[in-house]
Amino acid sequence: MAMTARNRCFLLCAVSFLCSSASLPPLLQALEPAGDYSTIQRAFLREDFAEVANLARSFITQSPRAPEAHRVWLWFALSLDRLRQSQEAMAELDRLQEQLPANDALWAETLYWEGDISRRAFQMARAIEAYQQVLDRYPTSTWTAQARLGLGLIALYQQRFEDAIAQFRQIASERADTVVGHDALLYQGLALLRLRRFQEAIAMLEPLVAQLQDQGALAQAALYLGESYNELERYEEALGAYERAISAGGTTRWAQLAQFGVGWTAYQLGQCERSLSAFDAYLRHTTADHWAEALFAQGGCLLRLGREREALTRFEQVYSRDANHPLAIESGLVLVDAYQRQERFALAKELLHAMLRRYADPAARAKVQLRLGTIALAQGNVAQARTVYQLARDTDDPAVQQGALTGLGDVHMFMGQVSQALQLYTQAIELDPETSLAQYARYQSGRAHLQGGNAKEAIQVFSALRESSDPVIAADAQLALVIAYVNQGDDASARAVLERIRAVRPATVITARSAYYGALLALGADDEPTAVQFCREAIAGAPGSEEAFEARLLLLDLDTRDLLPVVLRHRLTEWYRSARLTVHQRAKLAKRIADLARADRAYSDALQWYDRAAQLLPSLANENSYRMASCYEEAGDIELAMRWYGQIAQPPWRIRGQLALAKLLERQERFEEAEAIYERLAAEPIPEAQAIRERLMALRDSVSNKEWR
Repeated sequence: MAMTARNRCFLLCAVSFLCSSASLPPLLQALEPAGDYSTIQRAFLREDFAEVANLARSFITQSPRAPEAHRVWLWFALSLDRLRQSQEAMAELDRLQEQLPANDALWAETLYWEGDISRRAFQMARAIEAYQQVLDRYPTSTWTAQARLGLGLIALYQQRFEDAIAQFRQIASERADTVVGHDALLYQGLALLRLRRFQEAIAMLEPLVAQLQDQGALAQAALYLGESYNELERYEEALGAYERAISAGGTTRWAQLAQFGVGWTAYQLGQCERSLSAFDAYLRHTTADHWAEALFAQGGCLLRLGREREALTRFEQVYSRDANHPLAIESGLVLVDAYQRQERFALAKELLHAMLRRYADPAARAKVQLRLGTIALAQGNVAQARTVYQLARDTDDPAVQQGALTGLGDVHMFMGQVSQALQLYTQAIELDPETSLAQYARYQSGRAHLQGGNAKEAIQVFSALRESSDPVIAADAQLALVIAYVNQGDDASARAVLERIRAVRPATVITARSAYYGALLALGADDEPTAVQFCREAIAGAPGSEEAFEARLLLLDLDTRDLLPVVLRHRLTEWYRSARLTVHQRAKLAKRIADLARADRAYSDALQWYDRAAQLLPSLANENSYRMASCYEEAGDIELAMRWYGQIAQPPWRIRGQLALAKLLERQERFEEAEAIYERLAAEPIPEAQAIRERLMALRDSVSNKEWR
């Protein structure tokens, strides 16, 4: 506060003696060493405490019996305290009390200051005893309310919040509309905030903020009000309270903390530019206690804005400056994720192993081990990833278990095993539905539904995740929702989602990524110029994204559509060999080259590229097995084609492979084998079951007719 309760008490200490000395008898005044006393008093009022200490020490020594000696002695003790010599100050108070007559009017004030200095020196037992003496011996003194406030502050410090509230409530009742009464309401609001009784805190602090004239107290009350709003997710009201604290607080600590509040609240609202600006202002203060939180949030905002390099600088600062800060390990993991996205796997693993050496805490080490599993999976090392996750699954830490379950789900997704992945994601969500990992598991379950052909379920999942508190999940869910609508043939709903993204988040990375899906819809409507424009927007605005990769592919398709397929295949092969691509992108490109080779009847090349794609990305293995079987079939090697169709194990490609195998068996008049396949498939709970039953009946009729003839 600009003038804290303690400062106001200091002023009262000086002024009270001014008033009392004016009523001294003339003879007594004539005996005063008036010059020395007045000099000390003026120094005390202008807070020149070093001067007070020097002068007071001499005064007490030279004039110990002067009427002002006890008052000067008190000023001496208070000045030592302000000079950060609290032990010496308390020693002087002890000596003063030895000299004070039992009925001296200075006793209540001296005991109060003993309590106040002891409290701030964390000698709580002595402070409580001194404050309690004021209440017991001088119940009508002007210092009684201040002593009760001190007892309340000690209870607040000791987290005895109900006891603190009782003290503050009594002061507010007895001294309403006074400075100490307002202080009591202020600290009562803080106690309610600490008890997480946010609505009660707001009910107390809102009218107090409207009443306060002291700008320091106003800044403090507005800060607590902002914190209460924030906890109730009333973010706009929180921002208003924080801004008021900044305006009233000037350069005080309360204004600094309010700057942090603005930055954090704007971060929660996705107002990244405002958040960055507020945190910059906060971090300019050398006493920024929450520097790590501010830098971490700034990094998150910069990632949302697509300014990854600046973001990683913030996370590197948090990670390197204080290894023991809770956000240090989180920042290190963000750096690992960034290295993984950039496919700098060696650097990611080097950092993870350094973190294992740095942290002995089992929970921290488990988080690092889980990331090693993620890196292994990204590199296609499914066995290592599965081993890491299975070991983590057996721990007692629910957070680690949840990470392990989502990791195992990702392993099954990577392998194209959709149903197993869904089961694991569901288990992960059930462990704790409120965590960020649970949100990730929900998103992945939506992807699994989509991959399994269940667009309706996927739409429900992605629609719910659009308002996720995790900005990355929210952005990806919106784009996945567009894909789900397109897969369902609902182009109008897909366009509506894209229009909303462009309206709400203009000139952002997600808008640039969404442009690719706009290009697909435009192409579907035969609007090629718009499609080309959208592709270029995606490449320029989100150059490292999967959407930018797909946009480049689409532009290449459009540029070469009138040329021979071999020309496009040649260009894609050059791109594959020369460009810096992720594993996923390289696998997709290999599959695309294989598709073109197959269309050009270059079956040998097609088989090589399909095999390469499957090795890069095992989740493509079942689809690529189907494509390779088709190559053998088209090339006339029916036996080898049937062998490949028969070994496909995962839906939906297993169903397609079995149907293709049955048709080839029919062509070879191996009807019993074909009929057995149709019977098995017809009994399964799959969308194709009815059509398969009809095919089975047609086959039996055909065989029956042939036998009759």
